[in-house]
Amino acid sequence: MLTWSIVALSIVWAFTNGAQDASNAVTTTIVTRVLPERVALTYAAIMNGAGAMFGLVSMMFLQSSLVEIVGVPGALLDQPDALGTALACGIITAIACLIVGWWRGIPLSGWVTTLAALAGAFAGALGDVRQLSPIAVVFIPVLIGPLVGFALSFALTRAVSGLQSKRHLTTQTVRWTQTVTAGLVAFGHGLSNIRLPLAIVVVALAGLGQSGAIGSHTHGPESDGSLGHLLSSHAGLAALPLWIAVLLSGAMALGTFVGGREIVRTLGRRLTDLTVSQGLAAETSTALLLYGASVWLRFPLSSSFTLVGSIVGSSLAASKRSVSWHVLGRIALWWALTPLACAALGWGSAFVALA
Repeated sequence: MLTWSIVALSIVWAFTNGAQDASNAVTTTIVTRVLPERVALTYAAIMNGAGAMFGLVSMMFLQSSLVEIVGVPGALLDQPDALGTALACGIITAIACLIVGWWRGIPLSGWVTTLAALAGAFAGALGDVRQLSPIAVVFIPVLIGPLVGFALSFALTRAVSGLQSKRHLTTQTVRWTQTVTAGLVAFGHGLSNIRLPLAIVVVALAGLGQSGAIGSHTHGPESDGSLGHLLSSHAGLAALPLWIAVLLSGAMALGTFVGGREIVRTLGRRLTDLTVSQGLAAETSTALLLYGASVWLRFPLSSSFTLVGSIVGSSLAASKRSVSWHVLGRIALWWALTPLACAALGWGSAFVALA
């Protein structure tokens, strides 16, 4: 029962993550009126779902370590009940945080909130505060994504403006290119973010005694039959039921279609007032960084954090007074406090559940 509850929670997580991050792909196209809101959301949903399915395939070929993705401590591999409870507590905490951010119009990262919540839940399940150390790594994308996105978007905005002033680049070309880059951001979001719920599902199926549901690979010639081997390899993922992968991808796409209108307003109207060229620079820099981090570096860079940095960079390239520093400060405060709150809630819920 617990196993399939975790599967169901992972599907809910995929939906909330898609809804939270829909704004990453469509904010600039909606605000600059390149695409109508409903068309933009439909386009982003299709590209996000396609990216999620492609992300499943890429995980199999890259032989991703499922333990490393989820951050399961070795001490929990021999405690299936504690592992399952910690996974459930971590996912519930992450979903709650994403929904609160969605409601308040704050762009949060599914990766950051979930990894922090899981780290806290694992620490609570083991009663070991030292298991909270991975949270420090969670703050890396908080810093890297916005800073690099800011610098790249600033340079691209200056370049696009220069080409437009010399009439080497027409407004129509900029609008068309922005539509393409928005789709690439949505595809890149699905490609990167689907890895986390997929890994959680496989860990749950294998770790809670449901390995039969994902095939008979544990007795293959390259397996030692141990849970540690299964979770440290791509074997479990290779035999993951197709219907689960489709549901996860579909839930993420559906969440994107529902969209986060409050987040769109925060980024596109309250934070700054974007022009078409600035929107193109922000989307292009975000897309480049997402693919570079996910495909070549295999690092889960946050699309939410990266886009905010890119929007600020493109705005400041035009005018120093174009950014609402009050709104930016509120977003940064949420980014700093959310991982700590998720870790604390994850730890407390797992500790109480297993007490």
